[in-house]
Amino acid sequence: MSNHVLSHSETDDRSEIIAVHCSLEPFDLAFKINSRLDIKLVRTNYDISFKQTEENYMAYSNESCSEGALVFLFSNSYIKSQTNKNSPLLFDQESTEYALMPELRQADYLIKYVDEKNTLESFIKSLSLLKEISSCYKVENSKIKSKHNLIL
Repeated sequence: MSNHVLSHSETDDRSEIIAVHCSLEPFDLAFKINSRLDIKLVRTNYDISFKQTEENYMAYSNESCSEGALVFLFSNSYIKSQTNKNSPLLFDQESTEYALMPELRQADYLIKYVDEKNTLESFIKSLSLLKEISSCYKVENSKIKSKHNLIL
C-alpha cells in the first residue's frame, strides 16, 4: 500500500468516533455493515501507517457517496510478530499488539462518522442490532487524545 502524507487542512472536527467490539475480520465486518445497513464501504487505496514504526491499520470508507454520512471503518489493532533467537523455548515467536488509538485499546474497530444531519444515534442503534457486534458506543471527543490518527 502507498503512503499518504496529510496536510493540516485534512483534519475534520465534525466527525464522531464510534468504538466497536467485534470478533470478525475487517473485510467480513465491512461486508456485514454493507449488506445490512445499505452502506458501500470499500477498502481504501492506502492503509494508515506511521513512519517511525511498522504498524499498519486497515481502512475502509464510503467516500464515493454523494449524499448522506461519510463512514470510515478502521482496524484498531496491529500485531507484530518477532523471532526471539535467544529464547530456549520451542516456539520462539514473540508478538506485540499495538493500537491505532491507545486510549481505546479494548475496541477492535473504530468508525469515524461524519454527517451534517443528526443521524449518529440511529446509526449506532443500527450497528448494535448486528448480531456479530458485541457492543458499540460513541466515544466522547474529550476522551480522545489521538483523533488525528484517523485522518485519511
